[in-house]
Amino acid sequence: LVMAQPAESWYKIFTGKAGSLAATIHLHKAGKNYSGYIWFAQNQWPMQIYTGEPVAKTDSFMISAGSGPVSIVLTGIMSDNSFTGNSQLMKEGSTSKSAAFQLQVSTEKIFTPFNYVFAEGNAKLPAQFKNESQADYFSAAIWPSGKNLLDEAVKKQVREMLTIKVPAIETGKWMTDEKNKMLANWKKENTKMTPAETAELGLSLSFQQENRVMVMYENEQLINLAHVSYEFSGGAHGNYSTTLATIKKETGKKLQLTDVLTATGIKLLPTLLDQVARLQFGIK
Repeated sequence: LVMAQPAESWYKIFTGKAGSLAATIHLHKAGKNYSGYIWFAQNQWPMQIYTGEPVAKTDSFMISAGSGPVSIVLTGIMSDNSFTGNSQLMKEGSTSKSAAFQLQVSTEKIFTPFNYVFAEGNAKLPAQFKNESQADYFSAAIWPSGKNLLDEAVKKQVREMLTIKVPAIETGKWMTDEKNKMLANWKKENTKMTPAETAELGLSLSFQQENRVMVMYENEQLINLAHVSYEFSGGAHGNYSTTLATIKKETGKKLQLTDVLTATGIKLLPTLLDQVARLQFGIK
């Protein structure tokens, strides 16, 4: 079985305050890659974490996140149990606001503990093809260690999101197998060309595939999972997508729209979504 090393990957929930705002961070670490979501109790929408990295020539660590016109950068000292420092909240058209933040790894029972498994790798063409293109693969997902009702429901949802068709296969091994298959296929297809052809095509042969299944939000009753995917196969930019699933923790049931909205509510939903999107992304 192929699993990520415990020292290289984890999922933690940090709670505390950034200035006067109550904050929760669902942070996922895989190797040198950090991702997840920041929530503020006063603003009930997620800010996706784009980067997490050490600050050069210091002991500090920086996390950047954003949602529409609003972004935040947290810079401070991260230990096994805390993250403290200074934050800068920015909004398009407004002056940025700085405030101290103090966050602790939460031990509240409302949060579900998960492992975080991943696989990553890359491949290049042999030197004789005179092409610097590269294929990159990254896949990561939360994974329960238990077998209770919620654990099994989360496992099922992760498999669905990643399209793991054989339930018996261990998730880390599946990721490693997919990595090896994708990189081998990329190399095989591009080495069918002559060195003259590959040299002329330049970096257009580059390929990148990323998949992450993360916790976006959790409270006493519900847990919300996000499958964030990215693929670049040439051109000006890659393609992003996010798929969400909400699971009722008591029953392990994946909620459908009809479980939370009446028929009247479903009819009103497009208008409500339009209003929320305009507010969240600053659209008039």
